[in-house]
Amino acid sequence: MISFYEKGIDVMKEAIKGATTGLICTPYYSERGLALLDPFFDVAEQVDFWTRFSPLDWRAGVADMSALKRRVESVLSRKKIFKFRVSDDLHAKIYRFSNDRVIIGSANLTWPAMTSNIEIVCELTGDEASTISDVLSILSIRLKPVESSVFTDYVDAVSDAISKPSDGPAEEDEDMNAAIELAEETLREALIDKSPEALRIQPLEIKEFIDYCQQENTIVSNEVIERQKGKHNLQGHVKHCYYGAIRFFSEHPNVVSEIAKTPRETMFDFINPTIHNKWRDFLREHASEIDKDRDFSFRTLRVYLPPSLGGICSGGGGGSSTLKRVFPVVARMLQSRRATNGKN
Repeated sequence: MISFYEKGIDVMKEAIKGATTGLICTPYYSERGLALLDPFFDVAEQVDFWTRFSPLDWRAGVADMSALKRRVESVLSRKKIFKFRVSDDLHAKIYRFSNDRVIIGSANLTWPAMTSNIEIVCELTGDEASTISDVLSILSIRLKPVESSVFTDYVDAVSDAISKPSDGPAEEDEDMNAAIELAEETLREALIDKSPEALRIQPLEIKEFIDYCQQENTIVSNEVIERQKGKHNLQGHVKHCYYGAIRFFSEHPNVVSEIAKTPRETMFDFINPTIHNKWRDFLREHASEIDKDRDFSFRTLRVYLPPSLGGICSGGGGGSSTLKRVFPVVARMLQSRRATNGKN
């Protein structure tokens, strides 16, 4: 049977009655939203939770990771199973329980989504509920499994920074940047064996780039140097923006000359729609790749960037100003090397 509702709260309360296993798939969740499922968490034999995995979501208030951690620890304390799958591209909202009830629609697991927002909720029961199995199998392949202990460690690592109010621009929040670095390091360790290795890029390590910045000696390049040294804890931003830019230029060498024309005292603004779209497509194409040798991952780069630049940072400007500084300097470095090699 298929039934449609405007509000999800009553449907959810009914769906969890008698359920001992369940899948909760939602990018965003809150304390009050999770509390709706506490009767299920209290008796569940196994919980599968599919979601995003970012302290920036927590800072933005769209995911209460500490509230979820309490539920994880409660389930594990009963010697039961709590499994995670994660993806920064997750947008689906699916709730499936062992009493043959499935809820899909637009509602995240938050109180407003379940009570007052304008949402659509569809409940599948009986034979219709089983028809979603094939789709879930396909979705699960696109998400990465993460141990529950990795999730709880992740929350512990970033909780202090998340709870501390930020007074300045997002990218200059040193505590938050340190939290992102710790969290990303933890997550990369969890996913590294399951992620494709990034293709080898040009043999231009970041030291060569910093040397070039020193030679250029402009306001833009000098700021890059300061950030690489640790200003506002942005050295990770510089590294990931640099290796991302090098890889991008190796795949799109025809844009190097145009970007290199950026005035030396200004940042590259990405207003050229062709370059802008190529960059965003590039990040999506390589989103899950990791370069183990350089401790570089496209996932981390995307965490630093806002959606307007192909990233997933929902908590502020992220690393956009670092990317906009790094991009033209890298292009000029490559153009300079081309000219030098041409003369030799």
